[in-house]
Amino acid sequence: MITLGIETSCDETSCAILEDSDRILSNITSSSLEKHQPYGGVVPEIASRHALENIYIVFEEALKQANKSFQDIGLVSVTYGPGLIGSLLVGVSFAKALAFSRNLKLIGVNHLEAHLEANFLQNPRPNEPFLGLIVSGGHTITVNHDNCKYEKIGETIDDAVGEAYDKVAKLMGLGYPGGPILDRLAQNGDSKRFRFTKPKLANELDFSFSGIKTAVLHLVEDLKGNLEKEIPNIAASFQHSVINWLVEGVRKASQKTGARYVVIGGGVSANSLLRSKLLELGNELNVTILIPPFSLTLDNGAMIAKSGYDRFVGGYGDTAHLDLSAVPNLRIGA
Repeated sequence: MITLGIETSCDETSCAILEDSDRILSNITSSSLEKHQPYGGVVPEIASRHALENIYIVFEEALKQANKSFQDIGLVSVTYGPGLIGSLLVGVSFAKALAFSRNLKLIGVNHLEAHLEANFLQNPRPNEPFLGLIVSGGHTITVNHDNCKYEKIGETIDDAVGEAYDKVAKLMGLGYPGGPILDRLAQNGDSKRFRFTKPKLANELDFSFSGIKTAVLHLVEDLKGNLEKEIPNIAASFQHSVINWLVEGVRKASQKTGARYVVIGGGVSANSLLRSKLLELGNELNVTILIPPFSLTLDNGAMIAKSGYDRFVGGYGDTAHLDLSAVPNLRIGA
């Protein structure tokens, strides 16, 4: 079967063509990132306008690169949440129009779940319960997956980890997005130069990153004229803290659930320190850690196609009707 995956939840507009369960024939993404950089974050109207202007271009290029025609498509899979309402509506409307024109089956996909399932394009899906960690600019969530269902067991109570990276980078005047910038600077910094206190939380599986953001703000104000030479050290110390908190959260969740597989997804899964620390944890606990390739860490159509295909073939995803609509606050496991 040929599946078309459509992803427009935020600032990426992506279409992918998937053959059967795991052969990616094309995965084309148009990003509006540069348009948001002057504002230090994603501007919803700019993101939705970019999606509207580029969705058909991306779709055509995906077909061309896959050497397929619209007539070859047997299933349409589309993100319907969570995300920015304007961007989501572009993708959902486009998917429904395509499905209606040829009476194709349509599957709505939760893009948070799809981030985890991007791993299964290159690795077999575990045939037992697994633990998931979603880390992105908008979400930091740990989930337990069992019997085709996701259950949230931990989450950030304030900023997502990717959001914390962006805000800390902005405090130091480093630009947007902050994740790749701080990750790069941290390579040349002293991670022990500054110490940040881990917050105490009622649920040991939850996370909090607003406090460290405030601590960096005070540090930047105190350093004043000496800030520039300390930037790599701040980046390294910040990254060392938040990544260790994430890894410790995975450790506790793994031990609590007894999961033998830990599946990682989301844009922050591209972080070099997080990847290495998680693999070390896997060796220590004798747990299999699955991390997507860099090409599948950000929002993309291939993960949506994979998620939709598996739901359709496995019989645990409801075929959508043409009244499918965007759900910007869609919960994982809903």
